[in-house]
Amino acid sequence: MSEYFQQSILILVIEDDPGDFGLIKAHVRLSGLVPRGDKELVVWAKTLAEGIAAARREKPDIVLLDLSLPDSTGLDTVHAMRAALRDVPIVVLTGHDDRALDAAALEVGAQDYLVKGQFEHDALGRAVRHALVRGALEQELERKNRELLALHESEMDDMAVANDIMGHIMRSDGLRDPQVRYFQRPAQQFSGDFIAAARDNNGDLRVMLADVTGHGLQAALFLLPIFRIFQTMVKKGLATRDIVTEINQTMREIAVTGRFIAAAVAHIARDGSSIEVWNGGIPTAFYVQKNGELHKFRSQHLPLGVVGADAFEAATEVFHTLPGALLFCSDGLTEAENASGEPFGEAQFEALLRASPPDKLFDNIIFALETHLGGNVAHDDLSIVLTQCCA
Repeated sequence: MSEYFQQSILILVIEDDPGDFGLIKAHVRLSGLVPRGDKELVVWAKTLAEGIAAARREKPDIVLLDLSLPDSTGLDTVHAMRAALRDVPIVVLTGHDDRALDAAALEVGAQDYLVKGQFEHDALGRAVRHALVRGALEQELERKNRELLALHESEMDDMAVANDIMGHIMRSDGLRDPQVRYFQRPAQQFSGDFIAAARDNNGDLRVMLADVTGHGLQAALFLLPIFRIFQTMVKKGLATRDIVTEINQTMREIAVTGRFIAAAVAHIARDGSSIEVWNGGIPTAFYVQKNGELHKFRSQHLPLGVVGADAFEAATEVFHTLPGALLFCSDGLTEAENASGEPFGEAQFEALLRASPPDKLFDNIIFALETHLGGNVAHDDLSIVLTQCCA
């Protein structure tokens, strides 16, 4: 506590009775308190108005305040002094021992109290030191609270910007394509996952699911350029390998260390005859055929932004399809825990895929997930995108 106690001080005593003031001044001088520089240790004011004027002029370190003054009495005196001197500690002086009044004075801004005629110099010294320490701690707490409030407001601004960016992405025309259905549930206010879809100039459908490290504005700042690259290159009809190569290079140029994107990108032929997939760090993607068979597109590459152009692998896997549905999901799906801490799990998920016809698959997954969670909040972002394919 000594780090909060200012050794040399100036005390303002607001007391209308000269006799009481003289006694208080004598006790102050015997208390071991040290005056500030060449100033007097004690400054005297006889009314609240005089006290406020003296406080603004002298800038005291502490105020000893009588609660019965010619121009103010009781708690109104503390209210007025606290309004005038927001950060200066106050020790109230009362004429008789009234615990309820003393406690109320502490509630409205005083740091301590003394009963006139019932204290000696050592008690006054302790009260002054206690008030100075308590006042310093309260100021430090208030400063920290202001910093936290400013940080919270800044984070809320960041979240608003991030949500605007994500809203722009998620409102893209591609996600309204009749072949595409998607589900997202962020673990926090803003998701680090994003889903994009677009048709190229041949009418082929391209789909991307990405999981960006981090949340909030920092993640959104990477999402927007990646989304733009995907949309622009798809419209130009460029190959999947070119798209992921360009995104990887962009991430290498703009990302800080440890920032990368796990992603899966699909190219689905307009006639549904084939699917091409690049998977870098996303959980195994599934193609669910009407006959119940599953084809798995496992992650075969590092996430985007991890390695440079020389080490980056853009090879894709092509599957010639029968009618069915392609499913991408983030790892938040299989890791989603119920109230008992049990994950949704890969085994349960794969069994669900085998048991569901492609046209019922999306609804069955969402129903099974909600049933499993039972209202529990998932600890990670949940993202699912399903694309129907008809050969």
